[in-house]
Amino acid sequence: MKLYLKHLMLFLSFLWITQGNSQNDSIPTNQIELLNSEYKDFVTVNNTIYAISQNSVLVAIDLKEDKHTIIKKDINAIAKKSNNDILFGSKEGEIFIINKKQKIKKIDEVDAEIFSILINPKDEYVIYSSKSIYYNGKDYIPKKETIFYGKLRVKYTGNQLIKPDYIYLDKMNFVWFAYNEGEWGGNVCFFDLNKKEFIYDKWLRLDDDVKYLDENDYFEKLNKKFPELIKVTEKDTVYKYPYNSSISSVTKGVAYNNTGDLFITSSGGGHTMLYATKNDFHYYVNGTIVKILKEEKDYYKSCFDQEILEDEKYKIAFERNFMGFKNKDRELRENILTENEINKLGPITFNQFDNKLYFFSTKGFYILDNLDCTFSKKLFFSPPLTCKSQYERDYCLHLNVVKFEFISEKEIIYLTKNNGIGYYNGERIKYFR
Repeated sequence: MKLYLKHLMLFLSFLWITQGNSQNDSIPTNQIELLNSEYKDFVTVNNTIYAISQNSVLVAIDLKEDKHTIIKKDINAIAKKSNNDILFGSKEGEIFIINKKQKIKKIDEVDAEIFSILINPKDEYVIYSSKSIYYNGKDYIPKKETIFYGKLRVKYTGNQLIKPDYIYLDKMNFVWFAYNEGEWGGNVCFFDLNKKEFIYDKWLRLDDDVKYLDENDYFEKLNKKFPELIKVTEKDTVYKYPYNSSISSVTKGVAYNNTGDLFITSSGGGHTMLYATKNDFHYYVNGTIVKILKEEKDYYKSCFDQEILEDEKYKIAFERNFMGFKNKDRELRENILTENEINKLGPITFNQFDNKLYFFSTKGFYILDNLDCTFSKKLFFSPPLTCKSQYERDYCLHLNVVKFEFISEKEIIYLTKNNGIGYYNGERIKYFR
């Protein structure tokens, strides 16, 4: 751990660069100063971006006119219904709706700070606040001494719910709550909107005092313990959703393709190490893509790829397992790393205009191709992005783009950490700050 921190400090000490230095700086780029602020979230309707600034101001940004209108202050959360009505929630617990005619109406209220607004397949809103999950006029409160109330030891003393690191509402009506606890792992919990039940642990396991001979014996006992959650078919073992589904506590994005398969991107976690050579070149490549496929009613299987970002020339030298590097030849790593190789996997999105999946990593936006459980990628474009050297989570090693969506086949809106909201039309980039 000390070696890791030493290398990390050395790495941070000389970073005040742009990710674009190693990407495509030839794309014409223009910065539009609006609130002179970063943003926390956004949704789009045609050529308008509805965004929440870092100081909680909801604004409407006109993409074509490069102008903005302040809608309301002290706003924490935003979501869009299928008819393009916009819902947003305040710090004080008020819930508003704004329609196509820009008419604002208060529709509901909770007695807590609103963290997130989610929209289910029926276009109903679900509110996650510091008090509860609020759905159809009722509060659903998770049990105490769980990760909903705090991470690590705080979970046993917390009295209010905390914001998860990632939250998502899927098409099966499960709300995901992903909590990353760094080197201590983390957890993913769920709330089933259909049954109104919480799931506090998605992994099926035997009790610690159960004896077993080997892996096969363990699985037989597990199958007997959870017969309603596990099915063994001729080809596969499948699990009732969302159990054993490889959904990670370090999830960065979720998307469905046009055939209903579910894709998840994740990166980070406590066991991801930064490697530094004697010449001060750094290697950090981390990311997993998971695909969840439906096998039969309510039962799914998953597969994953942990090498989607790895460059072929580095694989032999830097391939890892739980014990560290598989290849013990340090000199090989020292010689092959002649520049920084930094690449971390970010969010994923489905482009409904060309029926393709796209993801972001440190090196840019990519098109994701997959056949069954074989994945490949093709570069879409690499935007110039500012990385600030600072002794906190948002340094260059971490992701700059945290969300993106398409408004046409080639037009993309993306939320950054340091450049505001980006807009790319296939030829030019505009950053709104």
